[in-house]
Amino acid sequence: MAKHRLYIPESTAKILAHSSIHLDDATRHYALNVLRLRDATAIEIFDGNGNAYRGLLRVKDKRTAMIEVGETVSSQTESPLRIELIQTLARGEKMDWIIQKAVELGAHSIRPITSERCNVKLDEKRTESRHKHWLGIISNACEQCGRDTLPTLHKPTGLNQLTDESTISSKHRWLFHPGTDERLNQQKIENDDSISVLIGPEGGFSDAEIEMLREASFIPLNMGPRILRTETAAIASISAIQSLWGDI
Repeated sequence: MAKHRLYIPESTAKILAHSSIHLDDATRHYALNVLRLRDATAIEIFDGNGNAYRGLLRVKDKRTAMIEVGETVSSQTESPLRIELIQTLARGEKMDWIIQKAVELGAHSIRPITSERCNVKLDEKRTESRHKHWLGIISNACEQCGRDTLPTLHKPTGLNQLTDESTISSKHRWLFHPGTDERLNQQKIENDDSISVLIGPEGGFSDAEIEMLREASFIPLNMGPRILRTETAAIASISAIQSLWGDI
């Protein structure tokens, strides 16, 4: 894998092997001014849909740059498990950190939610702003960790939306909840299974919410004798699942 990777969405350029593509202003600025890449730098580019290519950066001047696209690159960076992280919104940079690490650990999709004790409130304008910001975190994380497929990022919804059978398609629905007798390592998983992992807010879910989630086929599981912060629980749960049945 090349030292430097760039995400080129299909909306900005259609990548074909053994062709050339011009970088748009944002990508050019990122490559030249943030990554500080120079002319003739070997680079790998990917479109977020599982396709990656070797390439060579060509810089004409500060306002013009292109990539000479070479052959396709085959990678094995996607997890055999389809893991969806359902994460109650966390304050400040915690949510950014959770999303970044979930991508690095192989999450297939990320679904932000609100709940009764969630202390993050987003209006429509801020929801759109946060969603765009998180998409940038996802693409940057994929560039860093070698993934060629961008995880799906859903728009934030309320916890009650999870009771709709059409919302969650995963075979397994797990709610990590302290004090529960059933443990993660007692579960049975087959190859290529799909799992939704639900993480609550720092104040936890209310009893009424837990009962609602049980009725929606979520199984409460225990992560151990210690109570974890929401950001710790998110990453620890995905790491444990990948270690037990995935690719770690």
